[in-house]
Amino acid sequence: MNVVTIYESGQADDGTPYIAMEFLEGESLRQALTRRGPLPVPEVAEILQQAAGGLNAAHKLGMIHRDLKPDNIFLTYPDDDSVAPVSPPANVQVKIVDFGIAKLRESGPHTQTGMVLGTPAYMSFEQASGMRSDELDARSDVYSMGLVVYEMQSGRVPFQSDTPLGYLRKHMLEEPPPFRAVVPSLGVPPAVESAVMKALVKDRDQRFASVFDFARELTSATQSSHGAQAPLPLPSGLFVSPPAVKVSAPLVPTKIVGPIEPTPPDSKSKANVNPKDGLKYVWIPPGTFMMGCSPGDTECWDNEKPPHRVTITKGFWMGQTVVTVGAYKRFAGATGRQMPPEPDHDERPLNPGWGNEAMPIVNVTWDDAQAYCVWAGGRLPTEAEWEYAARAGSTAARYGPLDEIAWYADNSGRQRLDCERIWNEDQANYFKRLNENGNGLHEVGLKRANGFGLYDMLGNVVVWVNDWYDLYQNSQFQDPTGPTSGEPRVQRGGSWVSYPRCVRVSCRYSVVPAYRGEGLGFRCGGEMFVP
Repeated sequence: MNVVTIYESGQADDGTPYIAMEFLEGESLRQALTRRGPLPVPEVAEILQQAAGGLNAAHKLGMIHRDLKPDNIFLTYPDDDSVAPVSPPANVQVKIVDFGIAKLRESGPHTQTGMVLGTPAYMSFEQASGMRSDELDARSDVYSMGLVVYEMQSGRVPFQSDTPLGYLRKHMLEEPPPFRAVVPSLGVPPAVESAVMKALVKDRDQRFASVFDFARELTSATQSSHGAQAPLPLPSGLFVSPPAVKVSAPLVPTKIVGPIEPTPPDSKSKANVNPKDGLKYVWIPPGTFMMGCSPGDTECWDNEKPPHRVTITKGFWMGQTVVTVGAYKRFAGATGRQMPPEPDHDERPLNPGWGNEAMPIVNVTWDDAQAYCVWAGGRLPTEAEWEYAARAGSTAARYGPLDEIAWYADNSGRQRLDCERIWNEDQANYFKRLNENGNGLHEVGLKRANGFGLYDMLGNVVVWVNDWYDLYQNSQFQDPTGPTSGEPRVQRGGSWVSYPRCVRVSCRYSVVPAYRGEGLGFRCGGEMFVP
């Protein structure tokens, strides 16, 4: 039931091999993770439980899959819709596909010691070590499913490498990092994390004996954790949390010797209109600031630490507001680029027909945002430039009283809410409660500006910045530009669905560049020419 049905296999008249299998409607787990980010713990347990059913049937026949990964786990939905649901329904069915490598286990030439078959990021310790395929057993698939569950839970596999050999070395030599080191805000229950880590033990004798045992343990841990305080929603928009995080050596903490005074504005500090997109831009003068967790801020996550002194050596322009619908329409008209999907929260339009041109443009990918900024004569600001501009000389967690400077979950609807209490008491209906209260986007520039004259640096929409995501490095303290490569990009600023902890100048999140969200926009900056 949980394995795709193969009807026939053979060779066509021209010699091309073929496999005829059942037609599946839905999406791969890879597509679901790309679209949604990490999944809720109960959903992870359900997917594992069903996958275990299919794998157990194969294992009884002596077949080891050997290439388990999100691409080979398919989710079918009960409704015949062209668009997959935001959250799969309770009766989603899981199908394991592609047992092709498993069949190679029966073929002598493919069972030599040292022959490595599979996908390096998802190989078991035994596969990475070059164990003969006829010596592999169900525990090899337990390890690979552990990697898949780790990714479902955190948005990334535990080991990161640029080369296949690098992955194999990490499987053999490194321990998977705890979830808190990958995504500090997830709050994975300890019993759930313990079950995942047991599946990833290098010594297969210490692992679960079967995928069923793994699924049973994870389900039990999920149920025993039910009722414990759940993690609060992340600020990146609806139904998204940070995926891949590359763990690196942290900075050596920099001693804060005293407050950093605001950089005095120079003659260019007024807002000038960029004739290309019609928006106002503010000149941000050079200066030095403490980047990361603010002094006295007790709500910082690990990825905001340690604070470190950064110098911006050259002034730059920064959009006075996030890019508006009206400005993006000019860009679309000039370049032929399509408008992004209209924002919609549970079938409640947030800006029908893109009719309100003073609203922020949302549902834009990182590539959309960068293309716009280049067209406008600039670029996306670096993460350091964004935080420097957001602080505007302030060393506090926010540049003013929260309700005066930002639209966020408590104040972006008809009535004021206590969103943290709602999440803790009624997590399943959190977004429904926001929807019923009419929470949504607001026109730009309605809240108080910061010391540089920039509006909505916190709240309303979280924004893309230029950098690839990583933990803070110890390499650059002048004009840092972040890692030279990566998987996710950085987002900053909090949005209209964010709870207060997320609406701080040091909060930082990682999201795949292709993601679109109803609370996700951008603003441009850089060395652009503005009269």
